[in-house]
Amino acid sequence: MHRQSEECSFLDLCRKNGVEDLKRMLEALEQVGGRGFVAPAAWGMFSYRLPPMVSPRSREGDVEALLTSLEELEKTADSTGTYIYLEPLNRYEDHMLNTQQDAVAIIEKGGFKRVKTTFDFYHMSIEEDDISQSLKKYKDYIGHIHIAENHRYQPGIGSIDWERHMKTLKEIGYDGPVINEGRVRAEDPKEAYRKSAEFIRQFI
Repeated sequence: MHRQSEECSFLDLCRKNGVEDLKRMLEALEQVGGRGFVAPAAWGMFSYRLPPMVSPRSREGDVEALLTSLEELEKTADSTGTYIYLEPLNRYEDHMLNTQQDAVAIIEKGGFKRVKTTFDFYHMSIEEDDISQSLKKYKDYIGHIHIAENHRYQPGIGSIDWERHMKTLKEIGYDGPVINEGRVRAEDPKEAYRKSAEFIRQFI
């Protein structure tokens, strides 16, 4: 079933159906006062790390699929006053956009005004040389923030320098949403989540 889904995601008809679904989501968001949705470059996901090891689509085809999809979504986002928050994923989960530079290059190539990036601290801990430097360099493109530790669990128990990076968010003037996307690893998950929220709150 997974293999069929993966193959389908590379077919243009499936891509078009997905784009139409996302357009309806943007229209629904307008009705309820939503700002936008987070979307990875999931118009054909492939990691290059499992057989057949070769993507069904060329790099040029990937870029074309991204640009074509975002061009269509941009029109709906513009008419509804919403945004698409494009999220790079780490290399073990996808091959199309892995770094913030990858996402920004697509935004600039398409000249998109309603497409911003999602800065996910978990993915950035794998792909970015320096999270704070990336935040500063691409501050004009940030639309949404996901936080989780380097191992995907709750902030405060891993190796990410939260004090430094949250300070950077303040310095660049980011005032948008910061969403805790971490899983919880603890004997008492509720208490661990509460402590994690308190830990992050001290830097906000």
